[in-house]
Amino acid sequence: MRNEVKVAITIFIAIIVAVFGYRFMSETPLFGQTYQVYADFDRVDGLLSGTPVYMQGIKVGTIASMGFADNDSIRVYVNLNLPNGLPADSRAVIRSVQILETAIVIERGTSPERLPSGSKIPGFYDEGILGAVTSLGEEIGGNVNESLDKLNSVFSQVDGILVDGGRDDIQQTLSGLNLTINQIERTLAARSGEIEEAIVHLRNTLANAENLTADEDESIRNMIRNLESASARLDTLTGSMDEMTGDLTEVIRKINEGEGSLGLMINDPSLYQNLDSLSYNLNKLIEDVNENPRDFLKHLRLFSVF
Repeated sequence: MRNEVKVAITIFIAIIVAVFGYRFMSETPLFGQTYQVYADFDRVDGLLSGTPVYMQGIKVGTIASMGFADNDSIRVYVNLNLPNGLPADSRAVIRSVQILETAIVIERGTSPERLPSGSKIPGFYDEGILGAVTSLGEEIGGNVNESLDKLNSVFSQVDGILVDGGRDDIQQTLSGLNLTINQIERTLAARSGEIEEAIVHLRNTLANAENLTADEDESIRNMIRNLESASARLDTLTGSMDEMTGDLTEVIRKINEGEGSLGLMINDPSLYQNLDSLSYNLNKLIEDVNENPRDFLKHLRLFSVF
């Protein structure tokens, strides 16, 4: 065999091995058509060609290639080992599958319609736990910076007060406070005997009160029993007063409604008119007797004898 033929055969075998090796490494079926879909993303942080593609926690393919699309988004092609294809409402999500690993996760839809190879599916970017931690860290960092700025401002104001004479004022205040404390200590030292004597008197007073209470315990108990008895009598008297009040109310009601003799006398206006007329006639009669007593006396038999 000539050398040229050997070289040609070697090159041909190398090409075949390279093709099959590439398809094997990219998890592309060695024999048969590759099922491929693509999705557009705004960002693809951490993704590379050959990055695994997962669905329901199982590796179902790899990323074939990535590049910019016409709308300035990033188009990612994935090869999937799914003989039955994907439902039409499936979508691709970039998210963290481990602490430091980012991959594409296919979320299977429920549509009975299947997507043909080469179809486009919606793409989304999920920041996941790392994104939430990053956002929280940025928020906390902003709050810490704001707190530090406020703290620096407070320290600056305090420093300005001390520089402008506040240090002398504070020293004077502390000196006055020390002087007051010293005076209090001297006063307590000078009056310690009186304070102890007052404490002794107070103890004696409390002891006398306790003895008095013990000696007069029976008297106090009798007083409490008398008070309870008086309270019971007051309750009885209160009940009697309530009954009397009810009876009096009933009598007043009957008088107001004209029941009974007293009610008739009070509510009958003719009685007042008759009494008024009688009073007038009596007054008239007395006036006539005073003015003309003879007219009345001559009718008496005692005077007719004379």
